[in-house]
Amino acid sequence: MSRVIVYCGFLQDKDIKLPAMGVSGSAVNALDRGQLRLLWSEVGWPFEPAGLQQKAVEFHKVVQHVFQQAAVVPFRLLSIFDDVSMLEKFAAEHAAAFTEDLERLREYVQMESVVYVVQQRAAEHEKSGRAYLERKAEVFRLSIDHAASIKTAVTTISQGVQVREVKSGTRIFALVRRGDEERFREVVNAVPLPASVSRRVSGPWPAAEFLSSVVKVPQSAGQR
Repeated sequence: MSRVIVYCGFLQDKDIKLPAMGVSGSAVNALDRGQLRLLWSEVGWPFEPAGLQQKAVEFHKVVQHVFQQAAVVPFRLLSIFDDVSMLEKFAAEHAAAFTEDLERLREYVQMESVVYVVQQRAAEHEKSGRAYLERKAEVFRLSIDHAASIKTAVTTISQGVQVREVKSGTRIFALVRRGDEERFREVVNAVPLPASVSRRVSGPWPAAEFLSSVVKVPQSAGQR
């Protein structure tokens, strides 16, 4: 049994080179709808659980191959359609929204900074006492304040900033003009780092956090 897996959408451009192969060595095909181009492959289905990690790597290689050349809307790994006709229906329903987002984000990438508390062993006299809890609360407050400082700093070079609290700490997403990635890192690194707090910078990535809601979570029969 086979299904259609979709990698990403981008604006048509004759200079964009497509990857040689996709998931499981499959051929990479293009479906065009107006200015929008969607890349897809026909793959065996269902996937074996033991091979999912490798397929994820192959999937993201296709997305990155295009992203290095242009703005993309990445699909989730298991964006599976029953057949090409269902993908064509999806493209007809969503081409206008995808194209609008891609036009808006054409010159931009997403940079990220995660701020988190460095786990430290409590001193013997603090392990069950008020001092330990107060110290833990103080470090957490410092991490929140530091994240706010980074957000303020990167706003000066970003077209948009979003913040999300996650289990590992605070994630800051910034919409940065392509080519300003190193400047973003410099701005973050210039913010003084408190003791017991750390941070990590990553990117560039496709601007997934800055997509419109209809493109982030498109609804269509046939998509899994």
